[in-house]
Amino acid sequence: MCHDYDHDGLNNSYHVNAISPRAVRYSDKAVQENYHVAESFAILNTPQYNFMAKYSRDDFKTFRKRMIGIILATDMARHVADLASFKNLLDSKGVKRGLNADKLVDNETTAKEFDSK
Repeated sequence: MCHDYDHDGLNNSYHVNAISPRAVRYSDKAVQENYHVAESFAILNTPQYNFMAKYSRDDFKTFRKRMIGIILATDMARHVADLASFKNLLDSKGVKRGLNADKLVDNETTAKEFDSK
């Protein structure tokens, strides 16, 4: 729902080449994706939509970091590198044709490790 919020129908290359206000605001990096996540959080921070108000500070930071990562991952300029990284992860865990898929679940990492630095 948030990953393309208020999309203007243009792509990142257009914004960068046009030196649009969005491209300037986001320093030419994942222009649309950064806009979508920023605008989504602006809405989610309004009282009528802020389901996160009851979150602890740590839970909010974890949620925010993950939501930003998920939306930024929709930048197709990163797709090839992300896919290669995922394939390397599968290989390193010995996951193939559904076998050993349980090795992808990380039960050791605590939420604290997702805190912003």
